[in-house]
Amino acid sequence: MNPLNRRDFLKSAAVASSLGMTSLLAPPLLAEEYLSVPPTILAENGLRFRQIHLDFHTSEHIPEVAKEFDAEKFATTLKKASVNSVTSFGRCHHGYIYHDSKRFSHLIHPNLKNKNLLKEQIEACHKQNIRVPVYVTVQWDHLQATQHPEWLMRDENGAPIAFGNTNTFSPGFYNHLCINTPYLDFLKSYLADLFEQVPVDGLFLDIHHVYPNANAECIAGMKKLGMNAADEAQRLFYYKKVMTAYKEDLTAFIRKLDANCGIFYNGGHINPDIRTSINTYSHLELESLPSGGWGYLHFPLTARYARTLGKDIMGMTGKFHTSWGDFHSLKNKPALEFECFTMLALNAKCSVGDQLHPNGILDKPTYDLIGEVYAQVAQKEAWCEEA
Repeated sequence: MNPLNRRDFLKSAAVASSLGMTSLLAPPLLAEEYLSVPPTILAENGLRFRQIHLDFHTSEHIPEVAKEFDAEKFATTLKKASVNSVTSFGRCHHGYIYHDSKRFSHLIHPNLKNKNLLKEQIEACHKQNIRVPVYVTVQWDHLQATQHPEWLMRDENGAPIAFGNTNTFSPGFYNHLCINTPYLDFLKSYLADLFEQVPVDGLFLDIHHVYPNANAECIAGMKKLGMNAADEAQRLFYYKKVMTAYKEDLTAFIRKLDANCGIFYNGGHINPDIRTSINTYSHLELESLPSGGWGYLHFPLTARYARTLGKDIMGMTGKFHTSWGDFHSLKNKPALEFECFTMLALNAKCSVGDQLHPNGILDKPTYDLIGEVYAQVAQKEAWCEEA
């Protein structure tokens, strides 16, 4: 069956209705049927309609990480929930990695029971025709920020720039690393190592924030351009230019490793500033958890803008009652239906955020909930593809 686009569907539906021939309209694919469709008829860049964004930010104080992980059960749980793409973790905000490594074995989570966790997730999912982009943190990495304070972004008083306020003494991993320092060399080396260790369908590169940075590298760079580093507005303008140049450079680097993998730079919001670097993205993922601070108007407004940028788009909500980190909670089914169906209505794919338990087992009630909603998405997406 060739999926109808929205325009063809409306045309055929109108004709069929006028002729009393509604029975001639082809039914949508059922969830189990869609999962068996060869990847070649899915979106060309690999972006699929039913994704999970699987967080795994895991403190070094948690023991026996992934002790109960079973690759086959992991992939089967996802398939039963009608999931056909899952973003799994390469490196987290705590600074630890969840795969074997030739260059960075010292960064493997100290309590990880299976150093091939990511590889086994990918291999098991690929057997079930489930795509697996890899999550990599960029500007939040507590381990690197602690070991290399010279890589941090700084405010005009020399304090680290954190999410919200400066974070000199507060707990958390929110101090921002600067991509205008040798940290970028570390990031590239890590990515090269990642591609050597596992198949990479795509990269979700997280945390890209622009602030009026006043660290030594940026002050020196501004002086070379004749800019006044004492002026906050000029520092902000300069760092926007730094961010654009970084994305161009890193995308070129990634394309030498893999010509086709997905690339997305997440900053929590898509705004007009993205136009200067839009060609460095393969697609756009619109992080927007309505109950997590974004509100219910954020996604509809942002999606209407983002879909004009010439890239395939995906909405991202969460299974959480509130926001990221609310691990124990479950969103009610009508809310998740509303959020996912809104994504389809605005010509976006769907992504639901979750957090893998430190023991490595996917939560059954979570995937019962997601499965009930994603089975409905699967029935509708034949009319949404290429709409």
